[in-house]
Amino acid sequence: MRWTQVENVTPVHRFSSTNDIHFRFITITEKSFEIPDVEHRHGYWTVFIFLEGEGTHVIDFKQVAINAGSIHIVLPGQIHALHGGKKFLAHALIFTEEFFLMRNETTELLMRLFRFMDAGEAAAFDITISEKEFFSSLLQLMKHEHEGNDTNKGKVLLDLLSAFISKCSGALHLPQLPPGAGDSLEYIQLRNAVEKNFRKMHSVAEFAALLHLSARHLNKLCRHHTGASVLEFIHARIVIESKRLLKFSDKPIKQIAYDLHFTDAAHFTNFFKQKTGYTPLEFRDK
Repeated sequence: MRWTQVENVTPVHRFSSTNDIHFRFITITEKSFEIPDVEHRHGYWTVFIFLEGEGTHVIDFKQVAINAGSIHIVLPGQIHALHGGKKFLAHALIFTEEFFLMRNETTELLMRLFRFMDAGEAAAFDITISEKEFFSSLLQLMKHEHEGNDTNKGKVLLDLLSAFISKCSGALHLPQLPPGAGDSLEYIQLRNAVEKNFRKMHSVAEFAALLHLSARHLNKLCRHHTGASVLEFIHARIVIESKRLLKFSDKPIKQIAYDLHFTDAAHFTNFFKQKTGYTPLEFRDK
């Protein structure tokens, strides 16, 4: 993997090869914290499984406790940092969305995770004693397969990852998808389009043109999966990015407004206060 600086805010870690299987199994120990972790983003999904030791995990604006037996899920783009102590042991499963969407069966799992996390819930839970053996066995199988050279390595890893996330979905009590959710892939395409373009595209019409779909269809699609209109969904993404820039960068508010394609600082301030109840400066200082 490599990391690059994006927007002078936080490093972004990504997979370095487009030809490789986009799955990694990483072990984290107390030695990993000899150089303190700094807030950074991932360009991929990460599932952390904490086995020994204690610490804290900052995910965007929440500080989540790390205990032996905790599992935390971090989405692409979320800013996070791990802080651990002595006798620390954890594993991280990292994978791209493309890897996870290689099968229709895993698409539903991803959609259920989206519904849960978009509602503002922290994707973190503790493994029960009865679940520990199951998760441990799956981790050992993934580690063994990841280190091997089998030609079906990617398929087997996807099988194991699907089983792992399925077990997580039960522990998190993920919501079921709404009836008739056969348009899940269209919704994922909308999410991805917003993620890639929200800094410069703020209107429903622009995304409708980009995706070659009508604005009416996009609104129906978005309401079906999120309960919000497309415009509300776009605005929510702009707000979370604004919060990240205000908290995790020292950029002037005027520069943040420019980066997010607002006409001026006053326009950005009015938008942010309308959505959050705070001015950008009040949010930065609180």
